[in-house]
Amino acid sequence: MQRRALTMLVLALLLAAVPTAVQAKGASAATISGGGPGGLPGGPIDVKGDGEPGSGTGLANLAEAAGVFALLWEDGQPGALASAPTTRRGPRYTITWTFPNGDGGEDKVRQLVWPYAAGGPVTYMASGQKVLGGTTRGGWYRAGDNLRQDMIALGLPSRPALAASSTPAAPTPSPATPTRAARATPSPALWPWVAGGGLLLAAVVAWVLILRRRSTPGPAHTH
Repeated sequence: MQRRALTMLVLALLLAAVPTAVQAKGASAATISGGGPGGLPGGPIDVKGDGEPGSGTGLANLAEAAGVFALLWEDGQPGALASAPTTRRGPRYTITWTFPNGDGGEDKVRQLVWPYAAGGPVTYMASGQKVLGGTTRGGWYRAGDNLRQDMIALGLPSRPALAASSTPAAPTPSPATPTRAARATPSPALWPWVAGGGLLLAAVVAWVLILRRRSTPGPAHTH
């Protein structure tokens, strides 16, 4: 009788622990902040609920769109990037995820988000953050445009994604064709050289006349 009661007690404890372990996989809340100087017009945005993947709630959809679980532990998931993208990103926001850790406490995981980035939203999660008895793998993630739309629905400014940067190189002028600046530059004036040459010639002539006058004997003196 006592053995049966002990078995029932163990089964009851196991059943009670199953929902807690399952719920610990998803976030229980998220706070969106940032966006540049002054932050969000209405202040930080709080999202609460059941963040279990596949539950279909707003919190779960936000986590899945942002690639949270791909950056927590999973490796080689679609959307994961090997390095930071070089496209234009626009304003940066921070999502702080709250995970019940099963010990009665909560783990906070921070994720940076650029929802208006060219080519699709970009997120980044630092590695080594404590979560659910482990640490985050972290990294860069390229999300779909549904992340931008979800965050706008939650209160972010309604803006389109940035266009890809396209700055064409400046054309190099042909050596055979002078540029406009070169054509507009006047050639040096010739009159100073002509005037200088005339003055020099006049000075030489005057000097020769003076020498000839000195070398010519004057008239004889009479007594």
